[in-house]
Amino acid sequence: MDGSRPAAAPVRVLIVDDYPPFREVARELITAASGFEWIGEASCGEEAIGEVERLRPDLVLMDVRMPGIGGVEAARQIGSRGLRAIVVLITAEEPPSGADVGTVAEVVPKRRLSGAVLKRLWERYGCRQPANC
Repeated sequence: MDGSRPAAAPVRVLIVDDYPPFREVARELITAASGFEWIGEASCGEEAIGEVERLRPDLVLMDVRMPGIGGVEAARQIGSRGLRAIVVLITAEEPPSGADVGTVAEVVPKRRLSGAVLKRLWERYGCRQPANC
């Protein structure tokens, strides 16, 4: 990677999406991206909160719209519990406008998700937490 994290400590990523084929594609993308490690997945917001507590990921890629609580509310609950994961919302549609996404680092269209985008996201938001750099 770029030296911001030792090679022995990859960025641990949790995928949250209700569509299994997308989770598979995202898992492959993360696995192929240098410096990133897929550590698990969830299919809804409620499950995501539990997995963030259990797995302690560095980065969470979470769909905006899912059954049960959606990504915005799940991100809010993750933040309110003091969990240190960087949450990035992903969406197949246009990013939500006017929604309170204060606990979300960024909203990224799914079609633009790539290894380069993961690296940019981590460089921009991950290094805001000194323990990550």
